[in-house]
Amino acid sequence: MKNFLILIVLATCCSSTVYAVSERALFERGVMLLKQDKNKEAVDSFTALIEMAPQNPNAYKNRGVAHMKLNQYDAAINDFEQVKKILPDLKGLYSNLGVAWYYKENYTRAIENYDTEISLSPDNHFAYFNRAICRAELKEYEASLKDIIKTLELVPKFYLALCLKGDLHTNMNQPKKAKQAYERAIIIEPDKLYAKEKLDGLKKHASMAQTQKKSSPVSTIVSTTTSGDYELQTGAFRVQDNALLMQKKLKKKGYTARILELKELNNTPWYLVRTGVYSRQQAAESFKVILKNDMGIDVIIRPYNRF
Repeated sequence: MKNFLILIVLATCCSSTVYAVSERALFERGVMLLKQDKNKEAVDSFTALIEMAPQNPNAYKNRGVAHMKLNQYDAAINDFEQVKKILPDLKGLYSNLGVAWYYKENYTRAIENYDTEISLSPDNHFAYFNRAICRAELKEYEASLKDIIKTLELVPKFYLALCLKGDLHTNMNQPKKAKQAYERAIIIEPDKLYAKEKLDGLKKHASMAQTQKKSSPVSTIVSTTTSGDYELQTGAFRVQDNALLMQKKLKKKGYTARILELKELNNTPWYLVRTGVYSRQQAAESFKVILKNDMGIDVIIRPYNRF
């Protein structure tokens, strides 16, 4: 799910905080530097502001954002926790904490912070969307889907939310609903590739499943490096029964799977377990991550129907 953006909320105005002229200049300079992705300089500017106004919550919050952009997640969390002591109800604070914990891969802590953000701002669609991503990382697909449905109630034309909805239905073995979500996303953002590639993958999965119904469980191929569409290989076995066991595991989780027999001269055949068909390597890479998260399987990308 890390293909999707986790959004960071900046404090870009002075709100109710009273600034001296020099303090305002430091604040505005820090915000400008953040927008220019000059994050180290932004940290320095907000640090100078904190030295002048140690109770300024927006200075800590924005410095935390700058730390996060520098991948300094512990420093970011420390700044956000400082904000909680000064102004615990500051808008976007808990979303930012959720982002930091997400990137530390502590999805449970991230969800706790999104829970708080939603309790304070029940119409914050980004909080629902980000919480959905965290729940998907924990394979809590039903809960994640509920968050996405709420996100789309608030913002019906949210492209990434529709893409994630399609991914969730795919993981839940609901291809028709996944197809509907991807098609809706394509209508909204026809120039973006993610939904198109995932929809293309669904169609090829369906076509391959129909073909498999008419064929034997093992297909034979010869060694070659001819290029073509991509697929994922979940294992290579000398013993056919082991390949059949892997195929069974994949099908039990809702994935189509087939076995290719690779014949080499003067050698015992290899039985290759493959799943998926993708027109672009990027789409195969995306599904490779999903398969790893869902089943804990290390897979490799191979040319379709080739060694």
